[in-house]
Amino acid sequence: MIEVGKINDLKVVDENSSGYYLSTDENEEKAFMPPSLGPKEIKIGDELKVFIYLDTSDCLLATSNFPSAVVGEYAYMRVVETTHFGAFLNWGITKDLLIPDTEQKTPIRMGENHLVRVCKDERTERIFGTTKLGKFIQASEFDIAEGDEIELVPATKEELGYRCIVNKKFVGMIYHNEIFTEIIPGKKMNGVVKKLREDGLVDCALQVQGIKNLVDSKDVILDYLEKNGGKAELHDKSTPDAIKKALGMSKQTFKKSIGMLYKDRKILLKKDGIELVNTNKEE
Repeated sequence: MIEVGKINDLKVVDENSSGYYLSTDENEEKAFMPPSLGPKEIKIGDELKVFIYLDTSDCLLATSNFPSAVVGEYAYMRVVETTHFGAFLNWGITKDLLIPDTEQKTPIRMGENHLVRVCKDERTERIFGTTKLGKFIQASEFDIAEGDEIELVPATKEELGYRCIVNKKFVGMIYHNEIFTEIIPGKKMNGVVKKLREDGLVDCALQVQGIKNLVDSKDVILDYLEKNGGKAELHDKSTPDAIKKALGMSKQTFKKSIGMLYKDRKILLKKDGIELVNTNKEE
């Protein structure tokens, strides 16, 4: 099934003088891709990763260019046109993203930059943007944990700090009193989760704290091993719950930490867990 507003893996199944037709199966619905929206060399049978949206006739259109955000994600976008019914923003593909006037928290003006969530009308499958973010933030279902490294995109400057996009999926805040480098709205930065708030927002810190978190996590793992005979039945295939219960950290942090400990030659990585190097030598 082709998903509108998402990145799809499709196969080129047909072509004509106007372009190419892509599908998941030759008997299913097809998306059209004109040569201008695809790679230079295409042939039937090629498998392509494409973004799908609707053209003005509500037909499926494919492009190998990806937008700055897909449906359900956030991005920092610039206004390129305003009309009586809404505003159009540049989101990285040929067709600009419409934010209807009914989806604007405050009136949008030409040349402004905005933090936008990409949405889809489930009835018409038309894609649109919104700056009314409250209900989406409150409904956040976090797949990150405190201490995790994250990708940040600073957006709007506010009284307490910068409102930012977290991993394209969440909205957070970097506070002014914790900023020790230049912040450029729209420029990606590395950061770390400080706190997951009950209101759906993410309190963030910049990468310096992320590095400290990994150092602390390494010490936690070594201490756990020393207290448990030098071995632990934890590895990169362990469940996040098992890792959190034993060590109080996320699986992502655990994997990065054991990788660093392995490089430091302090632990051995086994199929069924990890071991202190010294314990192995004594045996």
